[in-house]
Amino acid sequence: MKKRIWKLHSWIGLCCALALTVIGLTGSVLVFHQEISDALAPETTLNQNYSPDVQRLPVSQLTQTVESKFPNFWIRGWLFNHQSPHRDKAYLMERGGDEWHILYVDPYTGETAERPYGYNETLYGWFVNLHYTFFADHFGMAIAGIFALGFLFLAITGIYLHRPFFKNLLKLRWGASARIFCSDLHKAIGIATIPMNLIFGITGAYWNISHVLHDLIEHDHEDEHANASEYPGRADQLDALASIADHSIPGYSLNYIYFPTAEDPTFYLYGQHPGAGVLNSPYGSSVWVKAESGEVTHSSDLSQAGFWAQVLDSFEPLHFGSFAGLGSQVLWCLAGLSPAALSLTGTIMFFKRGRRKKKRIPPQG
Repeated sequence: MKKRIWKLHSWIGLCCALALTVIGLTGSVLVFHQEISDALAPETTLNQNYSPDVQRLPVSQLTQTVESKFPNFWIRGWLFNHQSPHRDKAYLMERGGDEWHILYVDPYTGETAERPYGYNETLYGWFVNLHYTFFADHFGMAIAGIFALGFLFLAITGIYLHRPFFKNLLKLRWGASARIFCSDLHKAIGIATIPMNLIFGITGAYWNISHVLHDLIEHDHEDEHANASEYPGRADQLDALASIADHSIPGYSLNYIYFPTAEDPTFYLYGQHPGAGVLNSPYGSSVWVKAESGEVTHSSDLSQAGFWAQVLDSFEPLHFGSFAGLGSQVLWCLAGLSPAALSLTGTIMFFKRGRRKKKRIPPQG
């Protein structure tokens, strides 16, 4: 049994090596995407020192400013950066088009970036698409989900195969052959990153596969995105949304607004319930509001949700390592490099072992 598992571990690792290297390296970048974006694109940050005493401009005024300045675009969503030195993000779509764009907006002055950026023009968007889809849309997302399952299998079988190595985790035989040294290094990296690798595999596989299945079963959702048109009366409720949500979930922090369309005249609000912890995502509690009347049609307080909903909501901070500040980010960034290291050492071991077997076979004839 152990020999069969070892063969499966070796062959699946070899087949997944390149893809997992790409996923791991892009994941490491995404852990610090905000810091990298700040350095490369100053328009993502505020031009003034942030102060919690400064009042934000009303959302209706900000949206009016954006659409007046860029009349060829209309707003699909708004991401708030509360108590942060970063600008808000307006998610736009060109009139008559179906490509998403991002515009950075100073919520205290209304100042915007020079132009909206296509999603793939931003560092975050480019790396997210490579990380999750290999730039192949839903097909790529399905493939990435399969590779995530492969990574999960490698992590679990690695625990089983290398149990004795737990006793000598940091023991590397530096003077040994390249094959033995790579074997020690491979086991050490794999065992040291077990918790993160299990998290990466579970969360990544769940997100990608569930998203693909959702689109296969409810394909009209994608058609709605592609063919949506602007809802004309949305500004009437914009400034009241925060208080409407707070009335529905007292103490609610509104973090994202998905704007209504002519086809679906509903504001979808996503945020956090009061007392949210470090393992809660910023978007776990939701409120749906009719655009024409301000009536709440749905309210979901994560603090009152079941266990599985709580687990699913924790996937985002767990996957990106944002739950414990800089310490967890650094650890997660380093763990993201492990698939590349494991792929390299595993490939060397595989071919070195193959050469040794050939040498043992006596010549025929």
